[in-house]
Amino acid sequence: MKNYSMASALAVASALVLTACGPEDGAEAQTSAATTAAATAPAPAPRPKPPQGQAGTITAVVPLHTTEKPSGAGAVIGGVVGAALGNQVGGGNGRKAATVIGAVGGAVAGNEIEKNRNTTVTGYRIDVRLDNGNTTSVTLGDPAGYTSGQRVRVLNGSIRPA
Repeated sequence: MKNYSMASALAVASALVLTACGPEDGAEAQTSAATTAAATAPAPAPRPKPPQGQAGTITAVVPLHTTEKPSGAGAVIGGVVGAALGNQVGGGNGRKAATVIGAVGGAVAGNEIEKNRNTTVTGYRIDVRLDNGNTTSVTLGDPAGYTSGQRVRVLNGSIRPA
């Protein structure tokens, strides 16, 4: 039985030593309460981001055209057609003059027609009057539904609806 009493005494002594190592009176309760309060407190609301870029109003959406150099085929075809039509007018020297005038006029008209056919839209320039009074332009490949009078924000060479 001595072993049991010795074991009991050792268990009691160990319990006393471990109790002495714990937190002081109420310290554990305070720490636990602070941790619980921090965990259940609502997080502060995120601040709204300030608007990016400068606000303004679109004043114009202008298509940008590229024209290829005419090949001359339009002028030749126009000259031939103009000469044929001019040859139908008058007689003698008047007919000769009408043929020459028809050829020149047809060549000029044919050249213009060819230039217009070789013109393509390559992009759009969007002009914006900023709220501070300045104006700026942004070039886009597609007007993306932007129209004159629309409010937008301009940032780093691009725009987005305001």
